Amino acid sequence: MTHVKYILFLLITVWVTHVSGQAKFYAQGAKSCTLGKDYKVVFVIENADASNFKAPSFDGFQVLSGPNQSRSYQNINGKITNSLSLYYYLRPLKEGVLLIGKASVVIDGKPWYTDEIEVDIQAAKQAIINQNGTQQNQNSPNPAVNQDDWKQQAKENLFVRLYTDHSKPYVGEQIFVYAKLYQRINTNGSQVTAYPEFKGFWKQEIEITNNEAQIEEYGGVQYQTFLVGKYALFPLKEGKHAIESVEMTSILLIPVPKEVNYWGMRIQTMQYEQVEYNYASNSLLIDVQALPLENKPSDFIGAVGNFKINTSIDSAEVKLGSPIHYKATISGAGNIMSIQEPTIDFPRQLEVYDPATSENISKKSNWVNGSKTYDYILVPQYPGSYKIPALSFSYFDTKDDSYKTLKSGSFEISVSGDAPALAEDQIEVEKSDSNPYELQDIYLRYADLGDESSFYNSWKYKFGLTSPFMLFFLFILGLRMKQEFKPDLIALKNKRASQEAKKRLIKAKQFLDGQDQQAFYKEIFNAFNGYVGDKLNIEQADLNREFVLERFKKKDISAHLGEQFKQVLNNAEEALYSPQSFGKMQEDYDTAITWIVNIESEIT
Repeated sequence: MTHVKYILFLLITVWVTHVSGQAKFYAQGAKSCTLGKDYKVVFVIENADASNFKAPSFDGFQVLSGPNQSRSYQNINGKITNSLSLYYYLRPLKEGVLLIGKASVVIDGKPWYTDEIEVDIQAAKQAIINQNGTQQNQNSPNPAVNQDDWKQQAKENLFVRLYTDHSKPYVGEQIFVYAKLYQRINTNGSQVTAYPEFKGFWKQEIEITNNEAQIEEYGGVQYQTFLVGKYALFPLKEGKHAIESVEMTSILLIPVPKEVNYWGMRIQTMQYEQVEYNYASNSLLIDVQALPLENKPSDFIGAVGNFKINTSIDSAEVKLGSPIHYKATISGAGNIMSIQEPTIDFPRQLEVYDPATSENISKKSNWVNGSKTYDYILVPQYPGSYKIPALSFSYFDTKDDSYKTLKSGSFEISVSGDAPALAEDQIEVEKSDSNPYELQDIYLRYADLGDESSFYNSWKYKFGLTSPFMLFFLFILGLRMKQEFKPDLIALKNKRASQEAKKRLIKAKQFLDGQDQQAFYKEIFNAFNGYVGDKLNIEQADLNREFVLERFKKKDISAHLGEQFKQVLNNAEEALYSPQSFGKMQEDYDTAITWIVNIESEIT
């Protein structure tokens, strides 16, 4: 039994030793460095998924760049090693022994630490005595940075590229354009200074949620890469469209040799200068193809992608004059923002208001998707049963290069109530068989002139006799036109009253959906006052509630409509001038719609 326990203990010890030997976290760095030169320290994580890396403070050093990353994979005689190296470039600021403290990570929920590193920073050893043996008080000037050398190196090791996943899309088809930074040298920061305008495209910038450095091979050379821009584009018209370059700026650290005089000796050191490097990407040419004409449906309204439709009504049984909300929603992935209003063949017995349109488009997904909703207000004009036909919607599917047609359900509507009495306008038309002032008769009599040798037979004499009658005729004609024009203005205001009210109620519906109480009641207030002002020809100065209600009585408008008018305006004023929320927006909106419809049938 004792032997068994010993063997188990030995096996467990070997297993623990083996497992603990798999994961490692350690620091690497030289034991000494010369002042003025770069120092590289590396923190290595082997065979472990680590998190919460914390670097030491690097007291006594200037951090030139970092943390930079590199990964490696090795398989030696079946022994596999994965490692992640996080390295920094430092510059010592003083001589002596400097201490690089412990770095830490979390592996399997436990903190791991590296050992400290002691670095002996030594003075520069290279020194040349001046020929005259005297001490110079001023440093010799720095050699100029070789502009051609560092720019050529930057050009080969730091650049940005534009590329696309599709260079020959259809009109309206989504494509991606990427801007990617490639680098093999360290920088003190890079930023985009100019983006393309994307003329000829509708643009949606895609949020970059994970922008960790990736290793990518380009032109046979490996680079660290970062996405600096990602765009979903939708071509608006066919033809070739150019996408301009992305422009960037990076701050580079350029090593510059420097000579200083120290007690008669010239010492060669190295310093780093920050320089600004400006560069630009390539441009792109997108060849946009027209959508095929073959098998193109008659109801196609420009949708390209993958869509579905849904229609609904809020009530199938209503009373005469009560509004019905009909909603048509188009959703899916594609050019949802460019879809036009669908054509719906509503029954002519329904008065149709222009729809309120709302969009909900996602900016986080790779493929632009969302929905577009059209909210119609339908007001029955006569009792009876009516059918709203199915909505037909067609789109072009780029996956199989074909048109597809969807159909929604139809709706049966039952309208109850009595048909409104229609007022007949009495129109009197005055007709005249002859016109004593007809100019043509004067011209004909002038044409029959005989002897013009006599003054009394000349055209001047006859024109003088007839001109007063002509002027009188024109004067009477002008008065009559002036009198007839005034009623026409009144009729024009009367005709536009309901149209203007409808426009304001459509705006009010949009504010209702957005729960904007102040804007909603302002539109309701203006819709009611504007309607009665135009319909009853009331001047703005006389437009008060008591005067309007008095005119209602003279027009034999029902007391119920007068009470609704007063109540809605009271609610609007209370909501506009009270700091507290009122909370009756939907009820007041439905009342306003019903009031406009019913009062139209009573005002003659």
